[in-house]
Amino acid sequence: MHSFIIDCLYGYANLAVLGLALGCMWYAWQTLRRPMEAPWFDLGRQLTVQRQLFGGWLGDVRQALAPWLFIVAAAVYQFEIFFVNSLYRDRLPWLFEYGTMALDHLVVLCLLVKILLCTRYDGRQLAAAFCVLFVIRWVFMNDHNKWMMMALLFALAAKDVPLRRALKLVLPVGALSVGVVALSSVAGVIDTVQELGTGRYRNSFGYGWYNFFGACLLALALMSVCLRGVKRLKWFDFALLAVLTVFCNFGPDSRAVTICLVLLIAALLVVHIWPGVLRPLPVRLLLTAAPLLAFAASMGLALGWNPENPLLARLDSLFSTRISLGWQGITTMPFAIAGQMPGADMLVDNAYLYYWIVAGPVASALIWLGFALLMWRLLKEGLTAEAVCCLVMLCHATMETHVLWACMNVTVWLLCGVLFWPQRQPGFEKTEEKTKIHFKGVVNV
Repeated sequence: MHSFIIDCLYGYANLAVLGLALGCMWYAWQTLRRPMEAPWFDLGRQLTVQRQLFGGWLGDVRQALAPWLFIVAAAVYQFEIFFVNSLYRDRLPWLFEYGTMALDHLVVLCLLVKILLCTRYDGRQLAAAFCVLFVIRWVFMNDHNKWMMMALLFALAAKDVPLRRALKLVLPVGALSVGVVALSSVAGVIDTVQELGTGRYRNSFGYGWYNFFGACLLALALMSVCLRGVKRLKWFDFALLAVLTVFCNFGPDSRAVTICLVLLIAALLVVHIWPGVLRPLPVRLLLTAAPLLAFAASMGLALGWNPENPLLARLDSLFSTRISLGWQGITTMPFAIAGQMPGADMLVDNAYLYYWIVAGPVASALIWLGFALLMWRLLKEGLTAEAVCCLVMLCHATMETHVLWACMNVTVWLLCGVLFWPQRQPGFEKTEEKTKIHFKGVVNV
């Protein structure tokens, strides 16, 4: 019990698997026990019926509560990672020691109640959710990578949620948290990390590392783009992104984030000026294959690493030794099909290589195939802002591992469209505001 209170995710992961397993059995029983004139011919139609798990008791209340459970979990998670996880943990140790435990329980409980009691599934969706959760939970017990497990829980819980409404709360929570932490570090209220490295001054602005602060800035930029949408971007939006890029380059000096912000601005300018650039099938196929190509390139460069090769040496310097560190990680860590704990000296910041080593090939395939299918669905639905932001985070994954942090990469929420494959891919577009939520039910305006 003591270990569960301190580190609750392991127990809740088991509960999630057990709950979905019982849900599958309950759904199968409900499907087979219904009177049918020709049961075996009608079984396919019965499996397409969406049902709340374990019966329809308090159905309207559960359906109305569902979005709020996700929204609360997302906002609390954002506050925990962006504020509590800053160097305020040294200033307010009780907040980090006890607050983090309480917030973890609150976040995961909200997600579990949403997944197990407040979501409608058909037979295919329920089976897909259980199978993916079973695999990721198995890997999680071996590698202890909580970010991957939390990403899956958020993706599962995002089903049938107005995600734009959730993002409209998460963005100000994140921006306010980052602003308070940064200003507190400048005012001397909390400590900061500073150094003069590679001839340039770096400042973490109240966080434990420069690249973490940079990742927070990139996350806020992507959230704002998803809310604004490509069509509504004005000159001042690009100006703010340019200012943020310059600040990131000369403040935390986070090279990965600076490059990704430049890529974000360039991609947004292209699709803003030329809206039809993403419509041709070859373009959509190329972007869909982006995570798979990035994985292949990361693996190929790492396996082919040779310090005597001037081109590889130059690339390694450009990527801050990510290639040589990736080679070291692959060659020194054993191959584990179901995941393993990272080595004490393993410094692999490339997410494609990192998850291959610690999560294994099966989980890696689920991750990158999931993002590839997500890119295809986003482009097919014309969700341009979401597609651009997802592509930027996939590029960021070549130098950092924040791609599966559900608080950093909100396109993780959109993976619910890949897991459950609804007719329409969820997104953050403004039309989602047509759904009004209240505790008496969901009313479509």
